[in-house]
Amino acid sequence: MNLRIGFLTMAVAITMLVTVSTHAQDNSALNPEYQALINQLGNPSYQVRERAHAKLVKVGMSARSELAAALRSPDLEIRSRARRIFVDLMYEDFEQKLQRFIDDVEGKQEHDLPGWNLYQKRIGTTSEDRKFFASMVRAESKVLRAIETKKNLAELLQERVKQLQPYGNYTPSGPRIPQIQSIATVMLGASELTPAERETLVSPVYNLLNYSQIKSQIIDKPDNDVGKRMTREWAEIACQSRSKTLGLMLILNYGFEESGIKVAREMLSNKESFSTSEQYAAICAARFGGVDEVELLIPLLNQQTLVHSWSTPQAGGKLIKTQLRDTVLIMLLHLTKQSPEDYGFKFSRPSPIYVYEVYSCGFTEDKNREKAHAKWKTWWDESGKQWLEKAKAAKAAEKPAEPK
Repeated sequence: MNLRIGFLTMAVAITMLVTVSTHAQDNSALNPEYQALINQLGNPSYQVRERAHAKLVKVGMSARSELAAALRSPDLEIRSRARRIFVDLMYEDFEQKLQRFIDDVEGKQEHDLPGWNLYQKRIGTTSEDRKFFASMVRAESKVLRAIETKKNLAELLQERVKQLQPYGNYTPSGPRIPQIQSIATVMLGASELTPAERETLVSPVYNLLNYSQIKSQIIDKPDNDVGKRMTREWAEIACQSRSKTLGLMLILNYGFEESGIKVAREMLSNKESFSTSEQYAAICAARFGGVDEVELLIPLLNQQTLVHSWSTPQAGGKLIKTQLRDTVLIMLLHLTKQSPEDYGFKFSRPSPIYVYEVYSCGFTEDKNREKAHAKWKTWWDESGKQWLEKAKAAKAAEKPAEPK
């Protein structure tokens, strides 16, 4: 919502209350000097009206009662200008309040900004944290108030994330792209929901964060950027949902290395059942990890879950099927610096995000798949374990010495 339009709505509501409270007020209680300026708002001379308008803006909220009374004036020009002055004054007061908040890095003052208590606990209180939160207040004050009260929060967040979708907000110049501050407010609010309530937000928030023009607002920022930190935390939360694949894809698309290794290890350790999500966890392990992830992936070489089917003219009309173990094998080849072509992967396509495109890691014939896996087993039994020992020793030698 445009901030000034929001203030206009607030101004109308507030001034109606002020008007009611001052309705019975005797005109003698009004400041004669301010009242004279109010009257000049309806002067036939444009120059006189403009001077009076400027003076009332300078007087500010000290003329609140006179401005409120002016909203009942029979003169349309007086009513209109009084309302505009209220909006300008509220906007200016609001910006001054936010600037005081930003400047108060040591937290010596009290600030009644909605959502701030939750934000400072989850995000922080540095100068940059405060600047980002101030921009959230400008963009999403209504949502922040709902976070503060928790009243109908789940429903409001669902509606707001729907409104933010670019494809649902077309303008003559194209889709309207939401600010990262708006998305961050939704993510902050979601932290107050139950896991079941949060499930409904995982997919639409993924759609927002994966939209190219939104991703460009975040991805090249430094790792300590607030919006990037909140995106990384959301990706980890999404990895704990039923739609964990979306969280893993966010980690890969944004290149969150530390999160990728952490989530991969959590998901792939000591598991008895596997799904298509584990292929993305394996990719995270291969892309962000190293020799330590080799043994993490090896147990998955028995998993025959079908994760992709794909067709290309190169396959001669046959369907290329990728099992989970195929994806794991090609990731192991990447980690052990071997060529997929040597193992019969005819259709593999390198990818800067997924190491190899997930759909390209399969085979048209089961016999070729079995040959590839048999070749790996032979290599591992004859050379792989020794290779791993040497690789770990080399890694240990590269570590800087511990300070004494």
